[in-house]
Amino acid sequence: MKEENFLRLTAFAAEPKQQNTEIMLALLGEFPFNTFETHEDHVMAFAHGEAIDDNLMAEIRETLSPFCSRPVETDFIEKQNWNEEWEKQFFDPITVDDTVHIRAPFHPEGPKTLYCITIEPRMSFGTGHHRTTQMMISLMLQQSELFKQAETLDMGCGTGVLGILAEKMGATRVHGIDNEPWAVENAMDNAATNQCKVFEAQYGDAALLKPMDDGCFDIVLANIHLNVLMTDGKAYLRVLKPGGLLFVSGFYGQDLPLLNQYFEGMGATLISNTQLDEWCAAVFRK
Repeated sequence: MKEENFLRLTAFAAEPKQQNTEIMLALLGEFPFNTFETHEDHVMAFAHGEAIDDNLMAEIRETLSPFCSRPVETDFIEKQNWNEEWEKQFFDPITVDDTVHIRAPFHPEGPKTLYCITIEPRMSFGTGHHRTTQMMISLMLQQSELFKQAETLDMGCGTGVLGILAEKMGATRVHGIDNEPWAVENAMDNAATNQCKVFEAQYGDAALLKPMDDGCFDIVLANIHLNVLMTDGKAYLRVLKPGGLLFVSGFYGQDLPLLNQYFEGMGATLISNTQLDEWCAAVFRK
């Protein structure tokens, strides 16, 4: 198998679909998958082709089976053809709150909004189409004044779309972190395309925060997954300044009370939240 090939796994959820898609996402996070997509009735997970052999795939199928409505499907995608895949799937430009317009390089220029962002998706998450990204953008716009002169951390930066927006809104430093090297490369390329000057991206995870000083960021963005938020949230709050804002998404509305209890227990206060379909996003103040 060629190194540039990625395994794509598709698992269709049995009833109750929302509950089982969430369970499958959590289970898939225990295997060598690094990018996820959640749809109404199925989840998709991506991994380096060489990371999963036949024995491990058999284990994955057995693990997911109780929550699936049909057998797990797999196929392979070449990394260099990701843009072509997006075009085939009708990746259209999107405008959020009549203020942020996001398009790919292969799209014509769109409406003259306050913020125009060009994103080449490749294999990274974050084109603005997923409900979680849209809600994060909406919440950021609601707090736009606080991004001026702000030092911002973007955890799980993916394509860099949120960090790029933060810089366009006036952030003086944007530090992105992602656990996939090709996502970091993608984010840096997108930052250059959007003429960013203070955006940087680093390969790693929350462990990179350990040597950082307490309270070194004004804003933390984390559009990830519930299990990651509940695991790494303490680290996010530690590097956040008193009075700073933590923007989170990647979880269902039914999980907001659980997340609120978690952050409230560490002294953070829920100040805003929004919901699109079953997805939710929220803002906490330290």
